[in-house]
Amino acid sequence: MSSFARVLEDLLTYEKISTQPGFLQGLEARAKVVGLMGMVVVVTWVHHLTTLAAALGASLVLAVASGIPLSRLGRSWLAVPLFSAAIVAPAALNLVTPGRPLLFLWQSLPSHWGPWSLPPFLAITDAGLVVAARFILRTTACVTLALLLTATTPPARLFRGLRALGVPKLMVMLLSMMERYLGVLLRVAQEIHLAKLSRSIAAGSLRAEQDWVAAGMGALFRRTQALGNAVYLAMLSRGYTGEVYLLDEPCWRRRDWGFVGGVVAFGALLLLLG
Repeated sequence: MSSFARVLEDLLTYEKISTQPGFLQGLEARAKVVGLMGMVVVVTWVHHLTTLAAALGASLVLAVASGIPLSRLGRSWLAVPLFSAAIVAPAALNLVTPGRPLLFLWQSLPSHWGPWSLPPFLAITDAGLVVAARFILRTTACVTLALLLTATTPPARLFRGLRALGVPKLMVMLLSMMERYLGVLLRVAQEIHLAKLSRSIAAGSLRAEQDWVAAGMGALFRRTQALGNAVYLAMLSRGYTGEVYLLDEPCWRRRDWGFVGGVVAFGALLLLLG
């Protein structure tokens, strides 16, 4: 229940942040898509830890200038980088990345495991730590840049900017429907869970709870499918074509060109250094 409530709170927080005064909020959506997504591409290319740290530092500066709470950034960093660290943890071992041992985890390993020969010890190496740190820094920077784009841009303007940049109409339409009804589906899932809690005296066995979760997922899928079909047919009957229209069509301004130019210069510097 708390997870459902937290996601709904995040949706409201993003809507509030995207309408408040700030540096990124004052830029046109296309400029932010080109600049921030271009930086994501640059971050995936550079390899040195210092350049990755510089990219992360620049994204932090943009977040502060745009009024994004550091607590919101911290929650994203707690989830994604920790998951990345769990994925890349084996790369820090001498079994995967040879190097100078820094921390011995196990001594006197068997010399062979099936057809593979093993080193005499298991340890964390200096080269392995560099690989892990590079992966975690890159992931954190990319997540922060994506968060800057979605948190500082109202959905309608973001979708209009994507269409103006040539993103296919079908993809923009799917994103628009997902954003519009994500809160509705979360509330439906929350109601299903609350209804079950209000009718339960005690928790059942693990198998019974798993069966209930599977049934709830099936019920939510059926309701989602019915709602999506009904809404889409209603939109088609009212002339919907998949295009995104705004009352005030956006236009490029000097600060938009300046932002894109600054990002290009900063990205080129990172590529030269990294």
